Amino acid sequence: MDAPPDQIDAPLDADAINRLWQHGLHEEKLFHDRLNYFSAIQVGLLGVFAILYNKEASLGVFVPLAAIGLAFALLWLRVQLRHWRYCKHVYARMKQAVREYAGTVATMGTPGLADGLSIARPLAVAVPVLFAMAWVALFGFVLLRAGE
Repeated sequence: MDAPPDQIDAPLDADAINRLWQHGLHEEKLFHDRLNYFSAIQVGLLGVFAILYNKEASLGVFVPLAAIGLAFALLWLRVQLRHWRYCKHVYARMKQAVREYAGTVATMGTPGLADGLSIARPLAVAVPVLFAMAWVALFGFVLLRAGE
């Protein structure tokens, strides 16, 4: 059985290092593009919620809309966490292959954040969780208003 890719000790040639570097940049771009895409979807759903709420406050409209918004936020959280873990793996390979990059990341000076992706984890977790909390709060708000 072959060794896992992050445990291969054979040095990479210049072309392989360049491909690995480009792959890492590509994955990070996908991570942030997906963050923007899901944020736009969530903001659009919140806008629809606000417009419809000002027209007529109907539980039949807002309960499904809030459930869809919450489901989308939870899906987003799962997708972002999986992709963040993959990016972390690729960046570990990049540190292994490119000594200068490993040295730069190691001197960041922030304990525990020497993976080159210091902002990615908070973005992967906090933003979808905040949108999920907003949907739960709006769902509760609509239920409270309907009971009045």
